[in-house]
Order: sequence, then C-alpha cells, then structure tokens
Amino acid sequence: MASNIAVVGRKEDILPFLAAGVEVCYIKEGESEKVVTELIKKGMKVIFFSEEFLPELEELMKHYQSETFPCLVPFFSGRARTKLGIERTRRMIKKAAGADIFIEGV
Repeated sequence: MASNIAVVGRKEDILPFLAAGVEVCYIKEGESEKVVTELIKKGMKVIFFSEEFLPELEELMKHYQSETFPCLVPFFSGRARTKLGIERTRRMIKKAAGADIFIEGV
C-alpha cells in the first residue's frame, strides 16, 4: 500500500506503525534531521516522529511551519523528559477547533 505518511523514531517505539501501512524509519540520536529531509524529498506529506528528536528537528520544523506540506508531527513515546509533543498537538487542535478539547487526566 502506497502512502505519503512516514513515522520516524527508535525501533521499539515505532514498530507498531508497520501495521498501519506507513513508511517506518528506524533512527538513532543524531540521524533525525537527515532522515526526515530525505523523506521530504521523497514526497512524504505527513511525518510523525518521536518527541525525543524534537530538539534535532526544531530548525526543520520552523522552516516548514508556514507550509501545508510536509506536516511534521511529534508524538509522545515515553522517552522524552517533557511532553512537548502532546502540548504542541494540543495547541494545534485548539487553534483548529477554536477550543481546548483535550480531557485532563486521560
């Protein structure tokens, strides 16, 4: 199944995404910017990545923040010390929906 969606992160964090039919790229610290840039060149429209790689991808995200595609989305993997991915997603949904629809404590 062809898809324009990719997931980037450590193998143990993203292995379940294989079942979704998306492109899965296993990476280690220091590889994320190169791998995500290659995925963008391949035409990936949505790229999810473990939030632990957020510091490495900060500049790339700023570069594409005003573009429709690619959409770079961090997800909470449990490895990062903060919940930056969750908070960023929450802000994006609040902006799109006009209200904070997250339920606290879930």
